[in-house]
Amino acid sequence: MEDSELNMMYEKEKPMVKVSESSLRNSVWPSLKPFVNGGLAAVLPLSSVYFLQSCVYHILNAMIKSSGQELINPKWLHQTHFNVSQRMPFVLSRRGINMAALLGSYEIFTRKVEALNKGSPLTIYQEAACGLISATFRAYICYPLIEGHVAAGIAQAVTLKHNRFGHIFSTITRVVRNEGPLALWKGASRVNPVSLASCTGMLVSYDRTRIYLKERYGLRENAARLGAGIFSGMCSGACTISVCYAAEIIGFIRSKRVKSPHSFLFYALKVLEPGGGSNFYSRLGKQSVRNAPGVMMVWVLLEAIRDAEESIGL
Repeated sequence: MEDSELNMMYEKEKPMVKVSESSLRNSVWPSLKPFVNGGLAAVLPLSSVYFLQSCVYHILNAMIKSSGQELINPKWLHQTHFNVSQRMPFVLSRRGINMAALLGSYEIFTRKVEALNKGSPLTIYQEAACGLISATFRAYICYPLIEGHVAAGIAQAVTLKHNRFGHIFSTITRVVRNEGPLALWKGASRVNPVSLASCTGMLVSYDRTRIYLKERYGLRENAARLGAGIFSGMCSGACTISVCYAAEIIGFIRSKRVKSPHSFLFYALKVLEPGGGSNFYSRLGKQSVRNAPGVMMVWVLLEAIRDAEESIGL
């Protein structure tokens, strides 16, 4: 076969390869992108904090060496930097996987429901259902990394300065071999209800608040995102407190071994003592304010990442 014929065959096959690569990117990336964006939105703030901490450590260390005076205890400084540098990779991975599973699955589910609605906006019940399913997916997928045996293995490996990843895998292998694979999720039913409520409140409140602030008060997009992120964090804290109070009430009732003539409301009010109903609202405000900054930062970074991807055509 002559070279000209070979070149003609190559030119014919070449666009087919391009089409297949393009179709692969168009089919895989849209499904993968929400999870990547969610992980990046969670990891970037912590990475910047770790970077700043490292810069401060090196500056202070250089000042101590140049001055020759122990303005700051060097042992304390080195120990602090060691603790942060050793724990930060695992904190980043846990946080990244956590938010990737939550935000990615929520975006996928809302897309599917919107397609079933033929482009119509989701109702509040549909958003709540998507948020609850996403929170459940995140809670049970990430539980071993946050509360289970794997988290204990991470803490022990960092404290004892073991080969960290090897120690974690040995912990997983030992638990699965001795107790079975479901042992990695032991205690999840006790811990996860609070997580489910917190994540559901965070997810459902954001989009509706953002749209409301734009349409009702005429805020710009960035200001609406900021306000919606703060309100989303407050809703997350409010849902957390309500579930914690319900768990306290149920625990108080179960602690009564004998049958009591009093009603459920009687024991509910007992949990609120001292302080009555004001005690609930005081805790509600503290938890909401505590959750708001972190949640707001995640939403703002997530929207910034989405805008950056759209600007470059991803």
